Amino acid sequence: DWISGIEMSVSNYLSEQSDIHHIFPKDYCISKNYDKRKWNSIINKTPIFYSSNRYIGGSSPSEYVKRIIKSKKISESDLKEFIASHLINTDLLFNDNFEEFINERAKEILNGIEKFTGKKITDRNSEEVIKFFGKSLI
Repeated sequence: DWISGIEMSVSNYLSEQSDIHHIFPKDYCISKNYDKRKWNSIINKTPIFYSSNRYIGGSSPSEYVKRIIKSKKISESDLKEFIASHLINTDLLFNDNFEEFINERAKEILNGIEKFTGKKITDRNSEEVIKFFGKSLI
């Protein structure tokens, strides 16, 4: 979990009313006119506890991380460590760099799939990928 640092097990996932939430919040993405196919994809979602999601709301990541640090009295380095465990580049997140965040997280998810399956994912630099992401995902 982003704030508590508690590992997301099946039992605490259920007991903490966890869910899959947007990392860059829906309302924020709509206000910035970001591509819905990107912000509403699994690339921009992660499991977190209900209590942590309340601090996110519809604001930018740079705003909600400051709110979390102040309200929960957590250090920025601890928060970054917890968030990074979700395959998230915290520098991009903390600076509201949506497009680069989407590209980097897509790469990290693909790298994880390759690692755990032992299978190489092809076409990470296909014309279709480059058209959608604006660059290769290699």
